[in-house]
Amino acid sequence: MDVVIRPAGGDEVAVLNDVERDGDRRYVGYDGIPAGFDDVVALSTLTEAQDEGRLWVAVSMAGAVTGAGSDDGAIVGFALAHEVDGHAHLAQLSVRLGWQGRGLGRRLMAAVCRWAQDRSMGAVTLCTFSDVAWNRPFYERAGFVVLPEAQWTPGLRCVFEGDAALGLDLTRRVVMRLALSGG
Repeated sequence: MDVVIRPAGGDEVAVLNDVERDGDRRYVGYDGIPAGFDDVVALSTLTEAQDEGRLWVAVSMAGAVTGAGSDDGAIVGFALAHEVDGHAHLAQLSVRLGWQGRGLGRRLMAAVCRWAQDRSMGAVTLCTFSDVAWNRPFYERAGFVVLPEAQWTPGLRCVFEGDAALGLDLTRRVVMRLALSGG
C-alpha cells in the first residue's frame, strides 16, 4: 500500500463528503444512527480547516490497487481537527470503506497528534461510539482513554451534546482523550 498523508489542498475539499459517506457505509444496520442519516461535515467547515492547516488527506499513490482497480492519486481518507478549550479535538476521521483496516486511520490520527504537539496542546480528544467494535477499541489501542464526564471542559460538553442535534444516540457515545507528551 502506497499512501501519503499530507495537508489537504484547497481543490481537494470538494471530494471529502464522498469519502465520508463511503466510509460511513460500514455503519449500515447499526441502530445507534437514525435511519436515513446522511450528515457530513459542511464544505465551509472543511474549507476553513484547510485554510487553517487543520485538515489532512490520505492520497493513494502509484501502485495502490483496490478490488476495483487502481486508485492512483485518489483521496481515500481524511482527518479534521479543531481546537476545543486549548486541546486538539479529532472532529472527523473518515477512510473509504475499501481502504479500511490498512492503518490509514492511525496515520491520519498521528498527523492530528503532531499538529497538536506543534502547538503545545497537551491532549487530543474525540467523541465516538462506545458499542461499535471498530470505534472505541480502535482508539483505545492508540492510547485514548474514556474521559469521565466530570472532567469534560465546557467546549467538549458542547461538542458532545451537538451529536444529539445530529440525531445520534448519546447513551452510546463516549468522550475519549489521549495525553500528549510535551504539551
